[in-house]
Amino acid sequence: MRALPLLFVTQLLLTSAFAQTTGVVGINDYTINGVGSGSTSCSAMCYPNGGVTLNLDVSAPAGSVALLLFNFCPCSPCSLAGPSNTCLPAIPATACGGSNQSLDLDMSSACGIAFTLPVTLTTAGTLSVALPIPTIPGVPCASLTLSTQAVVIDPCGLGIFAAPGPFVLSQAYTLQF
Repeated sequence: MRALPLLFVTQLLLTSAFAQTTGVVGINDYTINGVGSGSTSCSAMCYPNGGVTLNLDVSAPAGSVALLLFNFCPCSPCSLAGPSNTCLPAIPATACGGSNQSLDLDMSSACGIAFTLPVTLTTAGTLSVALPIPTIPGVPCASLTLSTQAVVIDPCGLGIFAAPGPFVLSQAYTLQF
């Protein structure tokens, strides 16, 4: 009987360790309002009815430039996988064919990339931008979906198969308002 709980815990640890693109501090770690550091892609975040400013921060190597991608569909794990890169500190492998990079936004014709935002260096040494979200009428956390992922221009990044580097991708998020 003791083997069953141990097997369950082991499965949970393996699943979380081998997920979609993972944020690594100093390489490709994307946080929203200080939440999500080190997480794997496709975490959902709820901001009931908007009326909030999202502080979007990317922890990346010194001198990096980043671009934030957005669409109005839920996150889609492994939408476009890429080759593994050798950035240090290392980005863990994903469930996307052994790669450590994947564009995890839904790239179907109905979704694609709706808009992008450049991210600028702050005095704190992170790449950051504020995105005000107006009040959104309707059912809290079910009225509007917005997914986002960061592209960090970095010489160690090989990009994805559909678009060669030099860049790495951060973890992605599905934001619900």
